[in-house]
This record gives sequence, structure tokens and C-alpha cells, in this order.
Amino acid sequence: MMRYFRLTGFLLGLMGSFLPEAHAENSMTLEQAWVLAYQDNPSLEAERARLRALDEKVAQASSHWRPSISLNGGVGRNWQHLSSDSNNFVPTSDFARNGDTYGAQFKQPLFRGFQTLSETEEAEKQVLAGRARLQSTEQQLLLDAGKAFLDTLRDEEVLQIYRDEEIILQKKVEETTVRAKIGDLSQTDVRQAQTRLSKAEVTRQQAEITFASDRASFARLVGAEPEKLSVPQLAITKGQNIGDILQAADTVNPSVVSAQYIMEAAKADIDLNKGSLLPEIDLVGTSSNAYGQNATYPGRSITNQVMVQATWQLYDGGSSYSKIREARQTVTQHRMELEDARHKSHEMGQNAWQALQSAEASIKSDQEEVTAAAEAAQGVRAEAHVGSRTTLDVLNAEQELLDAKVDLAKATHDRDYAVLEIKSTMGELTADKLKLQLEPYNPEKHYSANKGKLIGLGDDDDYVVSDKNKLTGKNN
Repeated sequence: MMRYFRLTGFLLGLMGSFLPEAHAENSMTLEQAWVLAYQDNPSLEAERARLRALDEKVAQASSHWRPSISLNGGVGRNWQHLSSDSNNFVPTSDFARNGDTYGAQFKQPLFRGFQTLSETEEAEKQVLAGRARLQSTEQQLLLDAGKAFLDTLRDEEVLQIYRDEEIILQKKVEETTVRAKIGDLSQTDVRQAQTRLSKAEVTRQQAEITFASDRASFARLVGAEPEKLSVPQLAITKGQNIGDILQAADTVNPSVVSAQYIMEAAKADIDLNKGSLLPEIDLVGTSSNAYGQNATYPGRSITNQVMVQATWQLYDGGSSYSKIREARQTVTQHRMELEDARHKSHEMGQNAWQALQSAEASIKSDQEEVTAAAEAAQGVRAEAHVGSRTTLDVLNAEQELLDAKVDLAKATHDRDYAVLEIKSTMGELTADKLKLQLEPYNPEKHYSANKGKLIGLGDDDDYVVSDKNKLTGKNN
């Protein structure tokens, strides 16, 4: 029998050791929420489509290296009237017959004033800017989803604190009412307790509204209801300081990188417009066939021709020069936008660092305050039972403890969100850098497949659907 009890105890202990893991599996982690947000977000899909459209600019610019081939043809009927005169022995007659023509032209650009090089460079810079903009969109999505996750956690904890406090106050009202009936306390004590309870009920209702709003935001960004969330363990990389953050903000932040490439694309546009002032040289080959076009020679006419053609537009009313001046001003515009992007990124990094330092200091003091307030409330309650403290003293002590708990929950939220903002500023808040359980979208795939494509319409759905099928997160 003793052996049976020992075996039973061992099995119960073994089962208990697995309970925390089972509980954890039922909780959604921040990483799982990010996976869900990443796979179906419309704004992210729209930015990917926008980038794929930019990829085609490179293919269009590269097409000027290759020849163009065209066919032409015509079918009709010719009428000619011939009349005789004193110097011509051809009698008066009318001529009518079908006149058919067809031909082909081959044109190979040899020199376009370096426009092909400039156009290709501009398109490639636009693609790089688009990739950085896609990364910025991805980071903003993960930052928003992370904020919704943290907001939900914070306000759920705050709501529970208010609910617990409401229960305590309900018991306090009951206790005060009983003691007032036996003459231990006055009706003033009862009214004070009821007032605090009414206030607690209003505060709890407001917290419920805030929590419901958090859940709605979470569902919109993540695409799932936040049933139970697991507390994340967020921290910046060990050894990082404000200098590292600001340097990354000025150099690798996606918004800054995108602005940098946009400015470089605008510089290439200056060279592209300058190229229009230079001559263009093409190798042109033509072949044409004509049938029944002339009454004198009504048979077949075949013409083949190969030549090098040069075209140099000397003056176009000043349009080309105006476009160059316009492109230069556009470069100035984008240079200022780059500086503005750096300033904003720098400001975001600095504010996030200060918020992190402030939140960490608040957490430390709030933890001490919670401990002290809990001990003080316990002491005041004990003293109130022996009559050395009033009901108001007890209510104030409970309020101080509640405020300390709420402050601690808010400070924890602020610290974790500051970490996310720092990662976003440094370009680290992406599916790839976070090592999420999915295969990140690869912009190189469409670019490599289409930049040199000679023919074909393509299918946008191939890229969207195939990438969704590669997601391997637990919540797929």
C-alpha cells in the first residue's frame, strides 16, 4: 500500500512539472503575434506590390540595350488615270488593282547620349529606396502590433488590479456597516467607504472600456483575438548605449536609407536629361515588299536597306534645358528630405533612450513603493482594528497601494515599448532580425526573375501566394 502511495505521488509530481509548459503553450507570445500580423497585413502586401512595380523600371531601362523589331503591312486598292498628249504615245486609260505592302524593321540603339546608363542607375536606386521603404513599413507594422500587445497586457493587469480593489472595498463597506450598527464606527465611516467603492466602480468601468479598445486594436493589427498573452522578455542588445543608437539612427534606419537612395535616383535623373542634348545613333535595317502599286510597273517591288542613322536635336524650344533645371531642384528637395529624415530618426532614438532610462528608474522605485505601500496598508488595517486608525486612514492606505501597483504596470509597459522603439530606430525590428518562425519576404526574388526578362506578362499572385505558403509560425 505504501508503495502505491509513493507511485501515485511520483506520478502527480511528474504531471505537475509539465503543467507550466502546457499553460505556456496556450498563451500567445509576442513573437507569435508578430507572425500573425506579418502574414496577412494589407498595407504590407501593398508595399510589396509597389516594390515589384519598381523592379520593372530596371527591366524597362535595360530594354534600351536591346534591339526593337516591328512589322508593318497594308492592304488596299489603287486607282490611276493616265491621259495622252502630243508628246506622249501612251493612250488614255484607267488602272485599278489591289495594292498590298508589308515589311519589317530592325533597330539597334548604338548610342543614346549615355541615357541608358543613367536611366538604369536611376531605376536601380528607386528599387533600393523601395526596399528600404518596405522595411520601414514592416517595422512600423511590428511596432504597432507590439504596442497593441503591450497595451493589452498592461490594461488587463490594471483592470485586474481595479477589480481586486473593488472587491476589497466591497468587503470594507460591509465591515464598516456592521461596525457602525454596533456603535464601533460612525455613519461617516460608512459613507467614506461607500464613496471609495463608487469611485472604484467607475474606475473599473473605464478600465474595461480601455481594455476593450486595446483588444480591438490587437485584433485589427494581428488578425486574432488576444485570448491569453504571455509576458515578453524584451531588452536591448547587451552593451548598447545612446551613441550606438544615434549612429544607427543616422545611417541604417530604413527611413534614412530610403531618403538617401531617392536623392541618388534624382541625381541620376539629371544625367538622364543631359543625355537628351547629345546625338542618338541607331543601326536600322528595313525590308519592304509592295504589290501592284504602279500602273507602269504593276508587279512586285522588294526593298532591303541597312544604315546607321544619327539624330541630333539641336533645339526643342528650351524644354530639355528646363527639365535639367527641374531635376536639379528635385535633388535639392530630396537632399533636404534626407536631412529631415535623419533629424526625425535621431529624435526618435534619443526619445526612446530617455524613455527607457526613465521607465527602468520608475520600475525600481515603483517596486519599492509597492512593497512599502503593502506593508503600510497591512499595518494601518491592523491599527484600525484596535481603534488607533480611522476608516479614512485605511482607505487612503489602500489607495496608495493601488496607485503603486498601477504605476508599476505602466512603467513596465513603457520600458518594453521603449525597447521596441530603439530596435525600430536601429533597423532591428524586422522579421529577419527578430528571427521569427517564418520565412521573410524576399524582394530579390521578383527583381532577379524580371530585370532581364525578354518576354512574358508574369503573374503577381504567384509572389503573394507562394510567400504566404512559406510561413511556418505556430499560429499559421
